[in-house]
Amino acid sequence: MADIVLQNARILDPGQGRDAPGWLAISDGQISEVGETEPVPEAAQVFDLQGKILCPGLIDIHCHPAAGFAHLGLPADEIGLSTGNTALGDAGTAGAANFEAFRALCVEPAATDVLCFLNLANSGLVFLPEIWSWRNIDLEASRRVLDQHRDVIRGVKLRAVEELAEGPGLAGVEAAKKLATDAGLPLMLHLGQTRPRLPDDPMDDFTRAAMELLAEGDILSHYLTWEPGGPILKDGTVYPELEAAAQGGVVLDSSHGLNHFSFTVARLALERGLLPTVISTDMCTVNILAAQSLAVTMSKFLNLGMALESVIAAVTCNPARALGEADRRGSLRPGMPADITMLELLEGSFEFGDGTGGERLRGERLIEPRMVFKEGKARPAWSGYHPPPAYEPVDRG
Repeated sequence: MADIVLQNARILDPGQGRDAPGWLAISDGQISEVGETEPVPEAAQVFDLQGKILCPGLIDIHCHPAAGFAHLGLPADEIGLSTGNTALGDAGTAGAANFEAFRALCVEPAATDVLCFLNLANSGLVFLPEIWSWRNIDLEASRRVLDQHRDVIRGVKLRAVEELAEGPGLAGVEAAKKLATDAGLPLMLHLGQTRPRLPDDPMDDFTRAAMELLAEGDILSHYLTWEPGGPILKDGTVYPELEAAAQGGVVLDSSHGLNHFSFTVARLALERGLLPTVISTDMCTVNILAAQSLAVTMSKFLNLGMALESVIAAVTCNPARALGEADRRGSLRPGMPADITMLELLEGSFEFGDGTGGERLRGERLIEPRMVFKEGKARPAWSGYHPPPAYEPVDRG
């Protein structure tokens, strides 16, 4: 007899090509059976989920679960399990000099799984800008930390911003890429400089050159920004380096943020077939009102025209593969840990914003988490949806 059976749900598991009514059984914290026909196994506890969706536990691959460690950090479980996410990817909050403290303070106490990208900057994102000189980088210490913490580190993080461009320059990107490659890990590269765009902006040239250094499995974050360094312009121009990266297997990360997402740019990307490989929030103290949660961010893409199955893939099997975790998360295969999110697709009238992009989107569907299972243990979850704040539109080109 199973411990728990979840029945009469729509089971949506893009990684397994499954989208059908059915049931799922949990035993000893693992998924024991999944089926679509009778008989349904007996269980000590049965949940009737008529009208609900069961999918693998959601993964927000790009956020900052670092409350108490860095000014931009939020509590891991507040942006994790409480909003339906069973795993989070910390996007470089810590570097070699402070990673052990970050792990002890933020990663290990969390009930939500936290996997990490080690920042090339020695001190991570404790203060910004984090890199303006080679003195901010200690490659030997970074290699040592990568080796010592391979159980939780899943990549290297670098922000391609003005201070990096004017300091170490493209050689800094090359150093980050080599560090990641030598460790057999992906490089996560941030795009976007928060200032007005200039004619023939040098940040565009810098990030175009940086994108050419990326390889299959690397992660291009904020690719939907309209800011200097963004590869899609509001006039419809798409830099060929972005299309080459996508064709070469680079992971396109939507990474909402406050200043790095535009509905106009997102529409242009979708029209060109440049869909996000992974949907993420960049959740931190400055954008919690704008991004709101992973479920709300997913809802934005759903209302922009992405298919529900593609949206779910971008927060389950795709980030699991990008993190090198496909053997233990991102799927509802029997034998996997019972990390499961139960969703409801609400119909109505919902207003969404894109942060300082200043646009509004009126949509008819909201993805609302109702329950999350972490290794078979259930707890409630919700999206935290609210009408967006009235950010003033900022014309950055």
